[in-house]
Amino acid sequence: MTELRRCCGHKGHWECADDYPDHMVPVSEFNKNGNIQPLFLRGNCKKCHRYSISLDKHPITGKLKRNWKTDHAKLLGGNRGTSEWQSYLDKAEVIWNKDWKEHLLNTAPGEEVIAHIKKSEFGKSKPMTKRMSTEVEGERVPEGWVYVVRNPNDPDVLKIGKTFPDGIASIMSDARRFGRAELMAKYWFSEAYKAEQSIHKVLKKYNLRVLGYTDCGKELFKCRIAVAMSAILAEGNDTEDEVA
Repeated sequence: MTELRRCCGHKGHWECADDYPDHMVPVSEFNKNGNIQPLFLRGNCKKCHRYSISLDKHPITGKLKRNWKTDHAKLLGGNRGTSEWQSYLDKAEVIWNKDWKEHLLNTAPGEEVIAHIKKSEFGKSKPMTKRMSTEVEGERVPEGWVYVVRNPNDPDVLKIGKTFPDGIASIMSDARRFGRAELMAKYWFSEAYKAEQSIHKVLKKYNLRVLGYTDCGKELFKCRIAVAMSAILAEGNDTEDEVA
């Protein structure tokens, strides 16, 4: 019988989760913790350990985070040893996080450690909040996308929902955690929530819950894509309707 031990992952992420969803991983998948006796193994498995190391290097330059931040803080005008030095390191940290986010969003699934999709697939991003100043985020905006997503393996079951301006990438990332998913269409509405509710009402007879399924979300409908498109277009979307 294969001996198992729990993998601690890395900061709440388990790179091994696809193979071992309960995080119980064969002992053979762990590295020794240094040159100590074999009983002392790393807390995370080999996959998760490689993941943690990859995040400590800049995605473009490959430079270690500590060195990269120091160099970038200097490029921003900071001088080591001064009272302002930490503020320049903090600015470099913000840029580091932004570079990593953009790198992950622009890397196809399966090639990176997070199941994001290519940013270019969804066009230019829009801010999720209206900003009154650089310090105050303001209230949440009502406009957004009404989208249609399906699993190619079951093309007549559609997820029709709404998300705010910058939410399509997150929607697709979540969908692809449970299987294949493709964005069939997205339509822009100034009142996305109201549009979604109206479309759901029109398509009510196709809703999986209405059809007797109790183990699913309320945004799932069993109908042809043309039927869904017709209901959405009848709402009179504002601009930028796009079909994938």
